[in-house]
Amino acid sequence: MVERVSVRMYEVGFGDCLLVTFRSGDSAKRVLFDCGSLSRRKADVARVAADVIATCTDGRGKARLELVVCTHRHKDHVSGFDDAAWSTVEVGEVWMPWTEDPDDPRATRIRNRQSSFAAALYEALAPGLGRDATPLAEARAARKQATIALALNALTNEKAMGTLHSGFAGKPPRRFLPAADAAFQTLELAGLPGVRFHVLGPSRDEDVIKDMDPPAGKAYLTRVAARRTDEERDGAFSPRWRVTDDAFRAGRPDTTFGADDRKDVDDLADQPDGDMAAVLDSAVNNTSLMMMIEVGNQFLLFPGDAQWGTWDAILRRPEGRALLARTTALKVSHHGSHNGTPRSFVDEVIGGGVVALLSTGTVKMWPGIPRRPLVEALGARTVLVRSDEDQSAEGKTGFTVRAGFHIEWETAVG
Repeated sequence: MVERVSVRMYEVGFGDCLLVTFRSGDSAKRVLFDCGSLSRRKADVARVAADVIATCTDGRGKARLELVVCTHRHKDHVSGFDDAAWSTVEVGEVWMPWTEDPDDPRATRIRNRQSSFAAALYEALAPGLGRDATPLAEARAARKQATIALALNALTNEKAMGTLHSGFAGKPPRRFLPAADAAFQTLELAGLPGVRFHVLGPSRDEDVIKDMDPPAGKAYLTRVAARRTDEERDGAFSPRWRVTDDAFRAGRPDTTFGADDRKDVDDLADQPDGDMAAVLDSAVNNTSLMMMIEVGNQFLLFPGDAQWGTWDAILRRPEGRALLARTTALKVSHHGSHNGTPRSFVDEVIGGGVVALLSTGTVKMWPGIPRRPLVEALGARTVLVRSDEDQSAEGKTGFTVRAGFHIEWETAVG
């Protein structure tokens, strides 16, 4: 049986990589939640991936993870899997949200719409970035860069997702969770006796699915083009390099949608481009695989980037709320943003003294993340540690720090 459990939170900047270790005597078995970062320096996340692999390598040179969990396909959660080194790692199983199931037509439709919307958003906005150094142009460019970053984060991330869907050594089975006939699902692994995994989301409720399903298509692209100002048209490229809407649609038919989707687009069309990008970001975040690990008296909550729709679906069910109330440690959802971990969960559901791990990083484009009121609430009610502040772990029981690289929390299992 498991005697001790630890959670290692890597400093990946704006992203997630968490390695859970279950110890019994000299035995150590591990589960990995995500491995990604928004950093443009691939070497940074590659260094983290290399450390994960080294940590799970035994004295005979064999690397093994009992389980790899991909919470959702955003770049800041999966980019580290775009690395050939994972082909040498034996994995027991790979778990992903049900929206990743290639054999589920509804899941496939959601994925395609999300990817198409991201591609359309990027293609529509990128040509509008000019090189004018005026303050107005620079402010406009900064706003567009933030929007484009959200679009790029949501693109297919094909190589990384290829590893998760078909990579690793040992031919691990894939599960897409929760199962179609279950609101919640409890699973166990043969290699981890005494450990239970409670899968809480993403929901298959139609109202929640609507939040996963962004609008996209011709109307959106046309409106973005129409909103460009004369100053934006004086960009880095001459008119002969511009692509018309008709030419774009002819070359990218997968990014256009039928009349049934037009109303959703029209409802958003008068909003700023950044709001449309936020809709896309939320849509993918709401596909997050949300899970509670139960081992002895420890209940470890990993919500990915789950946003309100997923949280609300769980909290409305008595058994879901009761399970969340038993949380002893949690990964703060969505890097501490306003639409991640709900304040009601912090203030009303969990008890005092819960360990809260906040994987976050300063991003100039999003100065409101992490959100100060949430950080203050967590600081008052939990034992809060931040990946971007090594000093946040100083003097706190159970924590060890490898400066600038990771913070690890360990506790006994009763």
